[in-house]
Amino acid sequence: MAKKDLVQVRNPKTDRYIKIDRGAGKIIGHKKTPGPYKNVPVAGKHR
Repeated sequence: MAKKDLVQVRNPKTDRYIKIDRGAGKIIGHKKTPGPYKNVPVAGKHR
């Protein structure tokens, strides 16, 4: 799995972030603590 296939998005209901593997189209995991994952790009954000 390439590193760029891994992204994170915020769940507005729980206000937590989830990790998604875009290549496989699957949810990898979710955070139990607030705030985004480190070193994982946020999907939909433009630089």
